Amino acid sequence: MKKIKWFWVLMICMLSACAHVKEQKSFEKLDAQQKLFMKAMRWKSYETAASVIRFKNPARRLAPIDDLSKITITSYDLVGSMPNFEEGTAVAYVLFDYIQDDTGRVYSIKHTQNWWFDEESKRWYLASDMPSFKLN
Repeated sequence: MKKIKWFWVLMICMLSACAHVKEQKSFEKLDAQQKLFMKAMRWKSYETAASVIRFKNPARRLAPIDDLSKITITSYDLVGSMPNFEEGTAVAYVLFDYIQDDTGRVYSIKHTQNWWFDEESKRWYLASDMPSFKLN
C-alpha cells in the first residue's frame, strides 16, 4: 500500500513538471514572436512586422502600412506581458518612441497588443492593428 502511495505522488509530480515545461516552451515562443515584431518595427521592416499579425476574424484586414516609412521608431519598450496559457492568449503593453522624419518631432505612444496562440501552426500571432502613429 505504501508503494502505491509513493507511486501516485511521483506521478503527480511528473505530470505537474510536464505542464510547467509545456508552459515554458509556449512562453519562449511568445517571447520570440514579440521580439521579432519589435525588431521588425525598430528597423523599418514593416512587411516582416505585418507577417506576425493575424486576426482571428479572417474578414478583418490590416490597415495599409505604406505610410509607416514616414517615421523612425527610436525605442520599443515592452512594459508588461500577461500570458494566459490555458486560454492561449496574452496581453502586452508596449511603449513606442518615434520621430516623424519630415518634421523631426518626437512622440511616444502606448500600444496594447493582444496575442493568441494558433494550435494548428503552433505559433503566436498578434491580433492587434499597428499602433496609431502620428504620420503628419
